[in-house]
Amino acid sequence: MPDMRKSFLVLILLGLLAVTACGAGVRAVPTLSHDFTTATPDPGYPTAMPTFTPTPAALGSPENPVVFAFVDPAPSAEQQAAFNDLASLLGGNLRMSVQSRFYNNYGDLEFALQQNQVHFAWLQPVQYLLASQKGLATALVVTNHLGVTGYGVQFLGHSDSKFTSYFNVGTHSATADANVALAQLSGLRACLTKDNSLAGYWVPLGYLRKYNIPTLEPVQTFSYSASIRALYIKGICSFAATYAISADPRTSSEVITDLPEAIEKLPILWLSPPVIPNLNLSFSPQVDLSLQSRVSDFLREHARLDAGKSQISLALDYEVAALEPMPDAAYDPLRELLLASGVRLADLLTD
Repeated sequence: MPDMRKSFLVLILLGLLAVTACGAGVRAVPTLSHDFTTATPDPGYPTAMPTFTPTPAALGSPENPVVFAFVDPAPSAEQQAAFNDLASLLGGNLRMSVQSRFYNNYGDLEFALQQNQVHFAWLQPVQYLLASQKGLATALVVTNHLGVTGYGVQFLGHSDSKFTSYFNVGTHSATADANVALAQLSGLRACLTKDNSLAGYWVPLGYLRKYNIPTLEPVQTFSYSASIRALYIKGICSFAATYAISADPRTSSEVITDLPEAIEKLPILWLSPPVIPNLNLSFSPQVDLSLQSRVSDFLREHARLDAGKSQISLALDYEVAALEPMPDAAYDPLRELLLASGVRLADLLTD
């Protein structure tokens, strides 16, 4: 009997297994799905986040003020105050934020122009030639100093030397071209001031070299009055060159007291045109035509007022009678003469 029970249990178990197997047969067989879309490989480093360049603040806003600059390593307190006051007046007229900055030397100012940190700069002739050569500045207005917007050079001889004078005292002008008037100086020695001077050294040499007039090595006298004295006493040099048009160093207090006959004894052999412009105000490439015009109009009108003249003169430490338009082309004669002279512009910087 026990054997029959075991057999029966075995049959029940076998039946259950069969039912289970049949049930399993009707179930869905799981299948592997294949996605053949190419996956982006992991580069192995963090993906760079997109960068955004902020839009610069408008020129003339408090965040980006219009900056006027001037090279002066040691401005007085009065000069700084006048420069700041001029900027405030201009800012009120333009309805813009305007600042003024002094720079210790031209190199610092040029760097600021390159970095778009300066928009207008008062520039001496050599400074302007360097800045314009690099596309950093364009002349806007020039100062009228002592009634003229530029000055030239005069060649002086001694009355005992029998030179021919190509100068009309009545009209205060030359009566011949430079190549004709200066040919008589061939083979002679000049008294010139110092080799970082435009009117006292390089412009005269530029005229001589432009017209292929050979001369002996010049004597450096280091001042205009010394050049006049050396020519007067004779034996040091045969001719001298000094600045002219804006004034005449022969009549300076340093000369006239001791040499009252300097005018008669040292006649002008030839006088150049005003090839050296005065101090100017230039603008950077970031300044549009509208702002150029508005600044020019305001400053020129301001300089017509006595108070305006005084303020501008004090700010620049330079007597200003007026401000007048000045195109870049006005510098071409000076560029030509300095090129002929062979001087490097950077060597003429005195700051």
